[in-house]
Amino acid sequence: MTSTANKRETTVIPDEGTSNVDPATRLYPPEYEGHLGSLLISHEEIDSRVQELAQCIHEDYKGTRPVMLCTLKGACPFYQHLLDALQDLKQGYTMEFLRASSYVGAATSGNVTLLGSELNKEDLENRHVILVEDIVDTGTTLANLLPLLQKFELKSLEVCTMLEKRLGDDKTPAAKAKYAGFSIPNKFVLGFGLDYNELYRDLKDIWVISQAGIDFDAKSLV
Repeated sequence: MTSTANKRETTVIPDEGTSNVDPATRLYPPEYEGHLGSLLISHEEIDSRVQELAQCIHEDYKGTRPVMLCTLKGACPFYQHLLDALQDLKQGYTMEFLRASSYVGAATSGNVTLLGSELNKEDLENRHVILVEDIVDTGTTLANLLPLLQKFELKSLEVCTMLEKRLGDDKTPAAKAKYAGFSIPNKFVLGFGLDYNELYRDLKDIWVISQAGIDFDAKSLV
């Protein structure tokens, strides 16, 4: 059984690492054929790590009902799996959603766009809040979101992310997460909620995009 200390250590995917699972066993829509490069993290590996993250959250918030705040759209699959794992641990929570974006195609734009929110002060005031993200790379989205959320006079605010991207020794993210599933190399990844121009969110696994995937015209699909 994994120890508490080990559960809290982010699982590191090496720079040239790939999943131990045979990519040929993976299922994906036929229109994605040739768009997927290497298989980085399998669905089974994601599921196992989510269980560990849920255990850490339960240990930290047992006896309370944190607000699990999902950043749409990319974090949705991770968010749902995390909530399912918390339910199995009998950990109570409430659900809220926020939509923001800092991506244009495969690159971070550097500017965060908030695309509307129905958050009310009474829903968050004096509450423990866990912001659930799909990926943290530059930390630009977090650096803009966290001060915004703090204005709701929270009791506490932490971040749980599925992925953290390593940017290189000379680059430090503007914000970091307390709970992180995987540390990945500086490659553009997709699947399990992560998209490229709104495609590939419907993959069960996490892949590195191929050049064919980058070049593909999403408008050709109906």
